[in-house]
Amino acid sequence: MIHTVTVNPALDLTYRIPAMQFDDTVRASAVLRAAGGKGVNVSRVATRLGHPTVAMGFAGGRAGDEILDLLRGEGVRTWFAKHDAPTRTNAIIQDDTGRQLRVSGPGPEVQGGEVERLFGSVFELRAPAFLVLSGSLLPGVPSDLYARMAERSRAEGVPVVVDADKELAAALDAGVALIKPNAYELARLTGQEVSDLPSAASASKVARGMGADVVVTSLGAQGALWVSEEGAWHAKAPDVTVDSALGSGDSLLAGLLVARANSATPEEALALGVACGTATAMTPGTDLCHRNDVDTLLPQVTVTRID
Repeated sequence: MIHTVTVNPALDLTYRIPAMQFDDTVRASAVLRAAGGKGVNVSRVATRLGHPTVAMGFAGGRAGDEILDLLRGEGVRTWFAKHDAPTRTNAIIQDDTGRQLRVSGPGPEVQGGEVERLFGSVFELRAPAFLVLSGSLLPGVPSDLYARMAERSRAEGVPVVVDADKELAAALDAGVALIKPNAYELARLTGQEVSDLPSAASASKVARGMGADVVVTSLGAQGALWVSEEGAWHAKAPDVTVDSALGSGDSLLAGLLVARANSATPEEALALGVACGTATAMTPGTDLCHRNDVDTLLPQVTVTRID
């Protein structure tokens, strides 16, 4: 079982248009609606891979209700804490050339009592194989929330996975099982330049010294890098036609964790993760990978030990 916490989820609306044009009416050929947020995406992909998961976080207003309905429609179990303010809505505008304009709505402010209600709800269910803490925090949420959750989880013997940016350093102080930065996030975390595979491996070792057992860095078209006490591996993604890369990193993390929950080796886990991330890049808007695409791509992923 994988539990995910998305403090700042979103209702994602993707508008497909022929071309970007300003100061005039542009007719959308399609509007795609999806439950969004990093942890939400992890739960959606885990469900598509047939692995049990529970999506947690905040949900409020009509947008929050629609997010819950969309998740349940995909078979994702939910355990969200309600709050009064409406959940944000994001707009993604994509033209026929693949260019995107992404407008992220502001997250609502929450009150202290609501934060404690969320914290309590996360630990009400049976301990999972992994607890995933993902994405940004809402206004009004203490910056140490992930650190507190990590400390509580460690005390209960639950491995914690963090996929965040500004909140990552505080969580690492509590010690976590795995982090999944992209190259830019890894550079900001460690203060080191991350421009290629050797520099990513070097920075990953620094991140491990900061409190992460495993560092998995998503490198876009270059695949992903795994660095842990067991060793370092690089997975190269197969060449595909990219429609929208939104959610690819979250899909990578989902595949990785599903594999590890099923006792896969680092090489096997990294391969499934990269297959999921690549399959998501083939889908439109905020859609995520489909199982048949993952199964097709998996044999094409090349994993090489680099240490």
